[in-house]
Amino acid sequence: MLSMTNKARESRARRKLAKDYYVLFKSRKKKNTDPDDLGGYRIVDCENCIERGRNFDLSLDDVEDFVKEMDIIST
Repeated sequence: MLSMTNKARESRARRKLAKDYYVLFKSRKKKNTDPDDLGGYRIVDCENCIERGRNFDLSLDDVEDFVKEMDIIST
């Protein structure tokens, strides 16, 4: 089986999160000027409350784990 690229994994996570009314944001960090931006991902709910990754500190694996948790809860 072929492994998915990071872009494909990210797109898949975005689609699954959108079904549960979450939005995935990726940091646009270019320089190390903001100590609160760690260059990863953030998950925000439909009320604009940060669910996970306040400092953009989630990896793509962390995002996928959150999606799996949501799948378990919703079924």
